[in-house]
Amino acid sequence: MINDSQTTPPRSPPQFTQTTRTSHPTTTQSANNSPFSSIGRAAKAAVNPTRTLKSRSIGHGLAAIYVEQGNLASATSLSRPSTPELSDKDKPTSSPRTRKRNIISNLIRSLKVKTQKGGSKAGTNRLSDDSTNSSDYRLSSVDSEDTEEAKHALSRTFKSPYSNDRLPARSTIPRMDIFPQNIRPTAVRIDLPKLYARIDSTPQLALCMSLLHKRYNAVNQQEALFSYFTSMNADAQLDWVSAVKQDPIEQSQICSLGTRMVDEFAKDAFKDSVMITELVLLGPVLDNETFRSLLESVIIDFEQSTILSIDLLQGLVQLVQYAPPESLLSDDMVKMFSILRVRLHDGHHQSLEHAFHITRAVSKLLDVMAEHKVEGLDQIIEHEHISGVLSGLQGSSNPYLMYQACYAFQALQYALDDDTPLQALVRQPAEAVEGSVKISDVLKLDLGAVLKGLGKLQEAIVSTTEPAGTVSKDVCSLMDSGRGVLDRLKQGKDEEQKRPWYAAIIAANAFSRAGQLKHLNQLICKAPCRRDPLFQWGICELLGDIASDEIWDTTVRQQAIDLLEELYKNDAVWGQDDSVRSWMLNIIYQVGTVNDRAISTSAAALLKDMLHTQGTASRLPYPLRNRLPLPPFSPILTRALAIPSVELDLHRLRLQRLQEYKGGIFIPPLAKPGLKAKDDGLFSLLEKAQEFLESERQVMLVLGDSGAGKSAFNHQLEHRLWTDYKSEDPIPLYINLSDIDRPDQDMIAKQLRFHDFSDDQIQELRLYHQFIIICDGYDESQQPVNLHRTNMLNQPRQWNTKMIISCRTQFLGPTYFDRFKPQPDDSCPTVSRDLFQEAVIAPFSKDQIKDYLDQYVQDPESALLFQNKPVWSVEEYMDKLTNIPNLMDLVKNPFLLTLALKVLPDLVSPHRNLASIHITRVGLYDLFIEQTLEISKLRLETNTLTPEELEAFGTLVDGGFVRRGVDYLRRLADAIFQEQDGNLMVQYDHQNDRYTWKADFFGTDPEVKLLRDSCPLTRNGTQYRFVSRSVLEYCFSCVIYTPAWIGNQFDPQDDMDSFVFQALNSDSPLFERNFLEQSSIIQFLCDRVKAHPDFEQQLRDVIEQSRTDSGAAIAATNAITILVKAGVSFHGANLRGVKIPGADLSDGQFDSVQFQGADLSGVKFSRCWMRQMDLSGAQLEGAEFGELPYLVEACFVNACAYSPDGQMFGSALSDGCLAIYNTSTWTRIHYIQQFGQVHDIQFSPDSQRWVSSGDGYTLRLWDCTSGREDLVMKGHKYDLNSMVFSPCGTRVASASSDRTVRLWNSYTGECLSVLEGHTRCVNCVKFSPDGRQLVSCSMDGTIRFWNPETGEPGVVLSTLLGEVYSVAFTPDGRWVASGHKTGALLLWNTSTKELGPILRGHTKIVTNIAFSSNGQWIASSSDDKTVRLWNAPTGILMSILNAHKEHVRTVAFSPNGLQLVSGGWDSKVRLWDVKTCLSNFAVQGQNTNVLKMGYSLDGQAILSHSRRTVRQWDSMTGDGGSVSFEFPDILSIGTKEFPPDGNQIANGSRDRDVRKNSRSISGANAGGWSEKVDVMAYSPCCRWVAFSDRNNSLHLKDFRDPEQLHTLLELNQSVKTTIGAIAFSRTGHHLLVGSWNGKVWLFGLQTKELLASSRPIKERILVATFSPNGQQLALGSDSSIYIWDFQFKTPRIKLRGHSDMAICLAYSPCGQWLASGSEDKTARIWHRQQPLGEKERWSCVSTLGAFFGAIHDVVWNSVTPMEFVTACRDGSVRVWRITRDDGGDRVLVKLLWGSNLRMLCTSDLVFKDAIGLSPTDQRLLVQRGAVDPTLVLKEDESASALFLEEDETTELLSSGDEDSDDSLSARGAGEEQGPVISRARRTPRITITKYSGSDSSSDSFSSSDEEDLSWVSSSSSSSESEGGEAKEELCQQM
Repeated sequence: MINDSQTTPPRSPPQFTQTTRTSHPTTTQSANNSPFSSIGRAAKAAVNPTRTLKSRSIGHGLAAIYVEQGNLASATSLSRPSTPELSDKDKPTSSPRTRKRNIISNLIRSLKVKTQKGGSKAGTNRLSDDSTNSSDYRLSSVDSEDTEEAKHALSRTFKSPYSNDRLPARSTIPRMDIFPQNIRPTAVRIDLPKLYARIDSTPQLALCMSLLHKRYNAVNQQEALFSYFTSMNADAQLDWVSAVKQDPIEQSQICSLGTRMVDEFAKDAFKDSVMITELVLLGPVLDNETFRSLLESVIIDFEQSTILSIDLLQGLVQLVQYAPPESLLSDDMVKMFSILRVRLHDGHHQSLEHAFHITRAVSKLLDVMAEHKVEGLDQIIEHEHISGVLSGLQGSSNPYLMYQACYAFQALQYALDDDTPLQALVRQPAEAVEGSVKISDVLKLDLGAVLKGLGKLQEAIVSTTEPAGTVSKDVCSLMDSGRGVLDRLKQGKDEEQKRPWYAAIIAANAFSRAGQLKHLNQLICKAPCRRDPLFQWGICELLGDIASDEIWDTTVRQQAIDLLEELYKNDAVWGQDDSVRSWMLNIIYQVGTVNDRAISTSAAALLKDMLHTQGTASRLPYPLRNRLPLPPFSPILTRALAIPSVELDLHRLRLQRLQEYKGGIFIPPLAKPGLKAKDDGLFSLLEKAQEFLESERQVMLVLGDSGAGKSAFNHQLEHRLWTDYKSEDPIPLYINLSDIDRPDQDMIAKQLRFHDFSDDQIQELRLYHQFIIICDGYDESQQPVNLHRTNMLNQPRQWNTKMIISCRTQFLGPTYFDRFKPQPDDSCPTVSRDLFQEAVIAPFSKDQIKDYLDQYVQDPESALLFQNKPVWSVEEYMDKLTNIPNLMDLVKNPFLLTLALKVLPDLVSPHRNLASIHITRVGLYDLFIEQTLEISKLRLETNTLTPEELEAFGTLVDGGFVRRGVDYLRRLADAIFQEQDGNLMVQYDHQNDRYTWKADFFGTDPEVKLLRDSCPLTRNGTQYRFVSRSVLEYCFSCVIYTPAWIGNQFDPQDDMDSFVFQALNSDSPLFERNFLEQSSIIQFLCDRVKAHPDFEQQLRDVIEQSRTDSGAAIAATNAITILVKAGVSFHGANLRGVKIPGADLSDGQFDSVQFQGADLSGVKFSRCWMRQMDLSGAQLEGAEFGELPYLVEACFVNACAYSPDGQMFGSALSDGCLAIYNTSTWTRIHYIQQFGQVHDIQFSPDSQRWVSSGDGYTLRLWDCTSGREDLVMKGHKYDLNSMVFSPCGTRVASASSDRTVRLWNSYTGECLSVLEGHTRCVNCVKFSPDGRQLVSCSMDGTIRFWNPETGEPGVVLSTLLGEVYSVAFTPDGRWVASGHKTGALLLWNTSTKELGPILRGHTKIVTNIAFSSNGQWIASSSDDKTVRLWNAPTGILMSILNAHKEHVRTVAFSPNGLQLVSGGWDSKVRLWDVKTCLSNFAVQGQNTNVLKMGYSLDGQAILSHSRRTVRQWDSMTGDGGSVSFEFPDILSIGTKEFPPDGNQIANGSRDRDVRKNSRSISGANAGGWSEKVDVMAYSPCCRWVAFSDRNNSLHLKDFRDPEQLHTLLELNQSVKTTIGAIAFSRTGHHLLVGSWNGKVWLFGLQTKELLASSRPIKERILVATFSPNGQQLALGSDSSIYIWDFQFKTPRIKLRGHSDMAICLAYSPCGQWLASGSEDKTARIWHRQQPLGEKERWSCVSTLGAFFGAIHDVVWNSVTPMEFVTACRDGSVRVWRITRDDGGDRVLVKLLWGSNLRMLCTSDLVFKDAIGLSPTDQRLLVQRGAVDPTLVLKEDESASALFLEEDETTELLSSGDEDSDDSLSARGAGEEQGPVISRARRTPRITITKYSGSDSSSDSFSSSDEEDLSWVSSSSSSSESEGGEAKEELCQQM
């Protein structure tokens, strides 16, 4: 017996090396005297051609060897002419040839022993006793120069007549570890049906019947009658069997189903392969009577068939092979052999293929006879007849047929009447009988017994057959073997012809069926008959069966291929017969055709390699198939069950859809998990769809812009699913939703009826099949409902589906999830979120565009676009796409890419400047339509037309073919929207529709037909549609506005046809249809507005018309919506009385617009800029502002909560108060004062009570109706931080700083348990939704779970993120979220307690977390002053709410999930509309912090600088443009400054560099100091730049000498202050530096010396600026602005108004106005007033409060009077102009334009007498800055009082204020030392770059513009020495 663990030989037997042979001198011999040399010479002598055959016998050669070795006795005996008499003991039992082989083997063994004695261990390992008896192998085991002769000679001596001289040297023994282990017997996994459920398939029925068979038991499954199928573990099978057997009726129905199937099978006259396979599978599990009926039916069908049915023949054989022994009778076998004998004879004369299959069938039946001992076969008659037929194949040259003949003959020998294989072997000599192959040995799978038996059989057969002289060799070629067999049959010599190769193949098949592949591998390598080509042929066939049979695992199939490769390449004895090698090639070829991609690819690669060495070989004409494949469906079972047949129709549908697939260029799209997800996490959409199909989710939403490739993806996915489809797979069903009437109702059935399925079939599919429905074009369905829910998908007895549905992004609102989320199938409504996922198709990347081009240029049709011009390469296309402005951004859309590639060849001429071409989206469509019509015109000119068509074509050409085509498309698009509401598909049947509107476009008129066929339309039977919905919408937009049609819009030609634009009239769709929901049409019209000013004016005229014409209201609504979406601003417009009901003004700009008396009902004002808008008397009923008002409390808001019924809202305040509100009116209903802070408030589940923390340590329960205190619970020792009701309301859990959690009875106040375990204060506690878990978090960094019933601790979670401040359960309880000190949110799985997604965004403590009721959203509050809204399933950040000005401590959702509330330390409770919040973030996410601004010298351009970009703006219109500033390290920029000429920018980086950049050149860097740049300023002449670093040093850079760096000031470490401001005087002569302790230093730029220093104020100086005349200095501090007139030593004027520190100050060019920007998010305009003879006064004339961030910069336009620009942290750039009202008394500041104004702004809005404005909206407008109409009169009467209350006054500082001191000055007194004035020093790095022109005019100082610096000590005007003393004195004073 062979042990499974025995070591297998190496892949190639290792060889002795020269070093090994010479390493032992004692055994070293000369080359001439070595034993191997002797063998070589002896072998040479034996094969010497000059000697006679007798003289060159092997005996002579061996005698010579023995002589040389000194063994004279042996030599003498071999030299004798005859063999001497030997004793019985020594008498050989084998032939002389065998004895000679044994002598050689013994000789080699003796040599091995000598080598071992000589110490050659390597040689010992090389000469293995486990090898075969092959002499050439044993010689090849020793590698030396001496052995080469012997190897060559002996190989010639024993050379097989079928050896292949072309083969390279190979090993005899291949690897035995390719099949590394034995495995379980292969079986197909079939799921057992549920009890009383219907049987789904025939394999399932076969499994059920086999399990119910009386012989089945789970202990020994090998005894099961049918083990081809399996389902689950034995226990589960026994449970099923037990359950079925308890119901005899159910068991009887299952078993009788097989009988009914046999009856149905017998009824069919024609039986296809599927039907045959069904019954073959059932055969082994049928009872005897039913099986015999089936067998008889198959035999009769086969006998009566006129044409040989290969499937029926194989089915018959397989039925017999797997039949139970007691079911077969001898008469059956006799009848089958009789039929086969006739068929074989006829088949031989008709077809070699038929002969092959029949011969193989005979062989398999004979196998069955040998295995099952079928008796009764007439040995004389039938045997002779079959032998006679086989002998008739003698003239065949087909090796495949010869092998089958040999196999059949051998099977016949073992299947003689009454003879079993064992009985046949008894006739052999006794020695052979003892080791013969026994069937019992094979069944026990004893490899050792098999090999031993085969060895004995081999020896016995050789010894008994050779004396008779019938076989001269032990092996011969396959053809010779076949012919020898046939010769014997012809001569009647058929006895004693049994060969071991047949028995070996039988054993190999047994090993294969049992899964003992390792033993199979070893049998192949060790079988004594492995040299026989017939054995090799059979083994190759078996390996081919394994590789091609899908029942095997892919790994096993690959191993079978590897073993075939090993035998082919590395086995010296394998394939020496050419027919075997050819057979192997054909097997590999057949394997390469299987469906498994991995297997076919591997086989194809191997075949290519084999053909490279072997050459070509003929392909095998016969299929490589060991058994019939599993049936793809079960038609017989369906009939037996009386089920409507669907499989055939599904098969038809599959073929139809595969044929209809057009393919084309397809680039696999990339996608992201949500609309607001970042683009850095893209994934393959196809792979994600596959993951979805394998998951438990039910709906996958695929979003994308118009033309993003959604339909292409859907078609590709459907094609892939149909390609891989197998029976019982989910059925892919593509549904174009626009083609379905009312898809919200039973859309699957409607689609199946379209594919000709009957109602019975549809019901069958509904109940018993699963579908993958691919719904394309949800936005086109005209049904904005949840199709999954309205179709009741995945509900009981309804469609079992997975839905992939696509929709355009523009069609959806922010809360679109409810339209797609499936209906949950359990009581928990939040489970549906786990059943839904989405993916958003991302725009094409540059690599994807290249991939598309690679395929596009290979398409022959693309070359037709060039006509006679050279065709572009991929590189040339990329050059055009890259260098034409804006084109690369457009073609990231796949459909626009397709259009662009089609029009570019006509658009681009060889010498045209690409930068001059301007392409827009609508322009691409223009060119596409024109080109399509032009190409169609050329096609028609060359086509053969009928006379009618020819006449019609001439008419069209005369009228302008393109013109007529465009008109046809416009009219068709108009009709589609008019008649069928924009439904893309038009159904036209001429018989029924010839008198309808459809006939005008699809009728039989020749002109109509030519235009229809020339336009971008598609046809499918009677269905017509535009090639894309976007093309339909484009054409419809042309109905509204058609520009002057030019042949090439981008390259005008005078001779082109044109359309003349006509003014809009009442017949236009603009007047009849509301376009607000048609976003794509609006987008096309917006593009027209931007490109055609006349269209903009027409729309403005329509709005004006609505004032007097109420019929123009719809048109005006459309017009203003289009203009707003196009970015047109209406600042200062007079829109009194216009009628625009329902208009969408979201994101519009309406600064100072007059809307008095206008009809604005239902208008959307979300994120609208409405500053100073006048809505007096306007109709505002139903107007939407997208926001809610906030509540103002008296102190900090610590917590807030909604009651579960949504009727009440409560807030917990820091002053100990509780405020309870009615949410319908937001009026306060209870206001309760407690002692100490109230940290938390929670309502009971029944909304009847609330609980709060009072006076620090107690919990108090209150009655919601009366507001009365019901219960007080005491026990905690420190502050209460959190409390919560249990879901049942009977308990309350509380968390305290005393490190404990307590559970209380909410009705008695009794403390139920104290939960201890936290080591620091417990911040939050929450119950799970089912009440079974309690979770708490602590500052000890842990999250602890508790059992609230017992108080027992559970799992403890800890992270590396430190303190945990908040926790919250998802509504379904599956996840718990935790908020951490670092700002991160962590999600934990409550079942596994494993960490899930991590949400990052907050920068400080996450103070609270809330989930929406549907589990879709997470809201989090933080100390970073923001509230963030997240998508819970994906973790994507959806919105950032940053209206709070202080820490946000609490957040909560309303019970309906529509509102969000947050409270913070700014004493405000803010209400948020969730829908608006979700739609706002797309805008907020684009905000960029604008830091610096600068005007160009001519005042026409503005430069803005953010952290990452520099942008240029037109100062009049706000049109943006690109700027080519180059920043060496843009990410490290910390400080920036624009020079006055606007041509350059200096940036101070955090890497200690200062750089000066222009738009075109980058120079060197300026560095050389050790600290980071902090503050920077440019000189007016653009020559100097001054900056400070963090070491409190002031540096001056002269850009005329870039290598020079002057350090003017170095403050010592003891000086505890920071440089806060740097300012140059307007003439550029002086430099002023201000510090945080209120001190200033003045330097002269010419001398680089300190002129003076002082401490004018005692506040921080944060910003400073000189007046234009240099007589004043404005200083900005923490909340005030100081005006310092230099005639005084200190400032005399203090401007108050800002509530936070000043950031920027700027004097107007005239010096009469001062603009200030502050951290308080306001900009203020101050005006100088100095009546004659009076003191100078300043007043704030305007406060610009409509900012959403700090004001970083204010710059005046030096050319245009009274114009300035602001830069804000909210990302906005705004240009303002100061004017006066008509009376000239009031100063007005009007907005000219602004960027990023998409925020609701109502500052100074007036809505007096507005109609229909709700109180809530009135409150909102007032809170946002609108004028409260009830206070207008009071304001007029007490203007001065209000003015004083605002504290925007000028405060005159007394002289006493100069000398007053504060903490800042006192802290520095006596400690500070004078500054160190250091000399200029060289630095290696500086950057000087220019914008344009020269700044030489500004570089020199003007001596005529000297400032009057009177505040400098009078000694400064003295002599130089006196001045020096004065400066030193000032320094000492510092």
